[in-house]
Amino acid sequence: MADPQAVTPVRRRRRSAALVAFALLVLGCASLAGSVRKSFREPGEHFEAFPEEVWKEYECEGRKLPFFKIERIELVPRKLHAGDEFNHRIVYALCPERSSEVLTGRLHTRILFRGQAVVSESEPAWEFKPGRWIVDAFVSVPEQAEAGIYSMELAFESPALSFEESRTFLVEEAKRR
Repeated sequence: MADPQAVTPVRRRRRSAALVAFALLVLGCASLAGSVRKSFREPGEHFEAFPEEVWKEYECEGRKLPFFKIERIELVPRKLHAGDEFNHRIVYALCPERSSEVLTGRLHTRILFRGQAVVSESEPAWEFKPGRWIVDAFVSVPEQAEAGIYSMELAFESPALSFEESRTFLVEEAKRR
């Protein structure tokens, strides 16, 4: 008598077809998941943790102050079409010398395409606040944007701190409407 659990060629093909269908579903859901995640975000600064919590977490008493850490930078979704919008999120932590002190400096934001700036903005008195903060901004991609890889650059300059960060995103051919 044949084993009912045996893997036959028919079962193997069905299993392979199911795995391919699942993989395609997951790939499609990744883009959908980014859109869903973006839809729950609102522009602006959002408080996440008090300075004392961040101080303890990063053991700031033993560090050179001010201590600043970008914990996460996200572009959601990273793959989009001309005319779409993406969310730019920064999560940072700051331990200043005094618990209510802020770091003030010039914040530059640029979007580059083929090495050339297509958008450039500067905020001369940007403040990073003590504790942990989430900063969300939404960026619209113009309808006439060319398809290709873009880079979003962020640079901060102050007497106490300077940094540069960059993330890439893909603009696909415009949707057919």
